[in-house]
Amino acid sequence: MDTIQMDQNQLNDALYDKMDKEQQEYRAWLTAQPPDEILDHAAEFTIREDILVEMEVVELPAEQAAALLASPTPLADLYREWSSVETHHMEDIRDVIEDCTEKLAAKGRERPSVLDGLKRPAQPGPDKGAPPKHFGPEL
Repeated sequence: MDTIQMDQNQLNDALYDKMDKEQQEYRAWLTAQPPDEILDHAAEFTIREDILVEMEVVELPAEQAAALLASPTPLADLYREWSSVETHHMEDIRDVIEDCTEKLAAKGRERPSVLDGLKRPAQPGPDKGAPPKHFGPEL
């Protein structure tokens, strides 16, 4: 079907189908790689999946959908663009770490520590005034 004759919904549907096929081909290539190569591309695969999920719900204007549809690899194009944009990913992770640890610490303040059960009452020590007993031979 010629993109000039397609309406906005048809363009978006065709774009999603093309990107889905592109991702399936990428997945087939990736899963045929050795484990280290797969791990090297794991983040890329995940972001491409996220882009595809978002493309299921986004409704691009016809002109934009047609422009992306004209690309031989629209998903790869979007991934490259995403990877060049500054994100707050690490700040988000840091925020989650701080929030989670604060919640855990607050829960810990609400109940006795596990270490409390390990504490022993103070034991009387040797009399500080008496000299230590000598067990060796007398000199």
